[in-house]
Amino acid sequence: MSQPFEPGVQSVVFGDDPVEIALERLAASPTELATLELWADHFPPTDDADDLAALQRHLEDAGLDVRGYGVVDLADTGEAREYVAFAARLGADYVTVNYPPDRDDITEELIELGAEFEVDVAIHNYSSIHHDDLSRVFSSIDDVRAVLETYDDSRLGVCVDTGHFLAAAVDPAAVIPAVGDRIVAVHLKDTSDAELEALPGAGVLELERIVGLLADHADYAGPLPLLIEYELPAERAVEALADAERNVREAINALE
Repeated sequence: MSQPFEPGVQSVVFGDDPVEIALERLAASPTELATLELWADHFPPTDDADDLAALQRHLEDAGLDVRGYGVVDLADTGEAREYVAFAARLGADYVTVNYPPDRDDITEELIELGAEFEVDVAIHNYSSIHHDDLSRVFSSIDDVRAVLETYDDSRLGVCVDTGHFLAAAVDPAAVIPAVGDRIVAVHLKDTSDAELEALPGAGVLELERIVGLLADHADYAGPLPLLIEYELPAERAVEALADAERNVREAINALE
């Protein structure tokens, strides 16, 4: 397998739980996930040393490494600095972002910030699930590819959200070859008749096919984070996470 993978979780799966409760629930779960993308709403940027020390203790207790931070929604220039700086303060490798695809000024600012703080910037795609105005988000392959082709910078990449592409009637399997060498992280989300946002492997997402395509096309330096993500009722979060981890690891093991 040419591309190693690192299964993990986006903390949004724990919904409105305070971050310390979310991390305690994760630590007590029957999972072996050690990689986290920290949702910005769970822990907004701060310079408070006590708050940061408390977060670090919770992360250590849960055995978690923060690989990414986000998703950060940007409407204008001047908004991204605190988030990119905070991602660097956390020791994260990347920050996931969303903004209007035609805002070259935001793209250019993000590239500058990525270089300044030595943090990768990963464009995250969305769909009508969370956004009424799709002109304000990256929702198609063309949206993502156009910016990546215009700005061929090593700090600018993409976070592929499989669930949002499915909701936008875009096949994630077509996205991966198109942007493979710029993929920084993957949000593994599914959709089904029963759940609009289902855990990966519980709906139409062809996990083995997706992982196989990532192995063939992704070219990220270091283990590629495959982050489990869904927004299910809070009482189902931990049980669903164990099922999702099993599905993801089975898809990875199928490559061997």
